[in-house]
Amino acid sequence: MRKSSVKRRLHTLARGLCFAAAAALCIWCTADNLLPVLRTHGRTWLLYSAGLRPVSSPSTSPMPSASPAPTPEPNALLFPSAGPLSVWQEPAPAATPDPSRETGTVEILRMSPGKAVDCFTVKDETGTGLDLEKELQNAPALDIRRDGTPMVLLYSTHTTESYILEGNGDWYYLDDDFRSLDPAKNVVSVAAEAAKVIEAGGFGVIHDTTVHDNPAYSGSYSRSMETIQKNLAAHPTIQITVDVHRDSFGQSGTTMYKPVAEIDGQDAAQIMILTGCDLSEDPLFPGWRDNLHLALRLQQKGETLFPGLFRPLYFCRRNYNMHATPGSLLAEVGTDVNTLSEARYAGRLLGETILAVLNDLAAE
Repeated sequence: MRKSSVKRRLHTLARGLCFAAAAALCIWCTADNLLPVLRTHGRTWLLYSAGLRPVSSPSTSPMPSASPAPTPEPNALLFPSAGPLSVWQEPAPAATPDPSRETGTVEILRMSPGKAVDCFTVKDETGTGLDLEKELQNAPALDIRRDGTPMVLLYSTHTTESYILEGNGDWYYLDDDFRSLDPAKNVVSVAAEAAKVIEAGGFGVIHDTTVHDNPAYSGSYSRSMETIQKNLAAHPTIQITVDVHRDSFGQSGTTMYKPVAEIDGQDAAQIMILTGCDLSEDPLFPGWRDNLHLALRLQQKGETLFPGLFRPLYFCRRNYNMHATPGSLLAEVGTDVNTLSEARYAGRLLGETILAVLNDLAAE
């Protein structure tokens, strides 16, 4: 082989090796910069290239962002008194939930309307055939006085019913039983908000914080009836008793539901007033129409003052200790996955509604 031919081949080989080295260097630099992006967004790009849109996992939801914690209202829960009525807000949540606990999603459920009566709706399951428009014209059989004597008793049969304490209302912990003995975290704090408003409006109110559903849930209504009777004996001027509860809508998979209304730019848990009737031959609850008249007035006033706050009035064949006075009612404030701040704001608005009806009845 001639020397010139060998030299030419070596030159070609060297040039090829240079090109290969340059190409390898380019590939390495590109990979070093692109791989982190692919790790983060590669799944999304592949889904879009297939004509699909990525969705979040059904067992999780956007996490709340951290924000400075507002100072909670001072200890005014069990001793309501007149004073500034600023809305309480729960402490700011952590940026993310505890990673050792599984979470589910929370969705708002809009309640279907019932039968239209005046400006509100009623879910009537009694079969009484009553003309509720006519019943609304009947004044409640109550003697309301603005002299400082107790007119209203607030209590909770299921006292430990509680709400979401963490998060922004979009998620909850799957292992939460939504029960708490802490009166700052359960329906006691909701009733306390209503009590403060009524008292500030000049009417006497008793807020009894006795726990009725712990350690045993069974027998709660018998125990709360004892509480009612004790207070009626000590304060015979009481006309209205309100049993403050927290509802539950159940769940679909890991999704739970809550009713919400926006009132003056702030979310409030929706409220359902429940009033019963007794159509038995020997009724325990013969005066149920008196309770109905008060419930209709409250529903009408609530819808006038705070449109959308009240779910349809629930008129059913139940008692729930409503035979105690001619003005005994049950109020379901939100569900287990409403936030505590939403529920307490609703408690404040429930108090405003009761106060407005008391003002009307005192003037009649």
